Amino acid sequence: MPYLSLGSERLHYLQMGVGSKVLLAFHGYGERATVFSVFENCLGDEYTILSFDLPHHGSSSWTEGVALSEQHLQMLVQEVLRLYGVHRLSLMGYSIGGRVCMGLIKCSPDKIDRLLLLAADGLAINYYYYFFARTVPGKWLLRAALVRPTISLALTEALRTIRLLPVTQYRLAMGSLQHEHSRQLLLRAWPALRLLVYRPAALRRIINAHNLRVILIMGRYDRVLPPKLATSFAKGVPTATVQVLDKGHRIFDAENAQAIAQHLL
Repeated sequence: MPYLSLGSERLHYLQMGVGSKVLLAFHGYGERATVFSVFENCLGDEYTILSFDLPHHGSSSWTEGVALSEQHLQMLVQEVLRLYGVHRLSLMGYSIGGRVCMGLIKCSPDKIDRLLLLAADGLAINYYYYFFARTVPGKWLLRAALVRPTISLALTEALRTIRLLPVTQYRLAMGSLQHEHSRQLLLRAWPALRLLVYRPAALRRIINAHNLRVILIMGRYDRVLPPKLATSFAKGVPTATVQVLDKGHRIFDAENAQAIAQHLL
């Protein structure tokens, strides 16, 4: 299995396609690099797709407590450029993988050709995530909730019963709390991306300065990351395109992969 070494950490990736261009792909929370295999037939003639397992996902080897940093991302870009003999890269990010793409834009904008974001996180600052992943009280509360799931589950049920917790957030919370594997993943994976939080205005300035092509595809029925986040982010970015599909948060599948791929061809 191919790995990319970033200092003492290692990211596993899948290589798909034989094209002369290189596309880096980053999946969503709780998924694996294989999720992008639906794009191999659509893009493989023009792109070599490198689909990465995020820290603490799939077969990647990542030290608990170590955050994926801009320095790691710079090493990733430099190593890919060296290994594949190219000068620029394109990016594709789904959900939380979108924040990795934002980090790559921030640290290596001159190496990026175009960016395809699919129901992407990182289009606005999520202050709940910032609190739980970056602040001392938030990190303590998150760990306490995951270490003592019985209390957390009861509290979640109570908040839903009195309608203080929307159904989407309720389902997300229950999915993360009910099983030991899910709790451990959240405890390790969320903090690993804690440094990749950027102000949209700063990202827009970088995109405009480097004339980057940005395609944002959102789901009309997405309650986790609604389309308005993309339309707001795209304001003031002449090179940005927003498309809304009749989907939920799972924005792509085998049926619409070809249509989505056209944005990169």
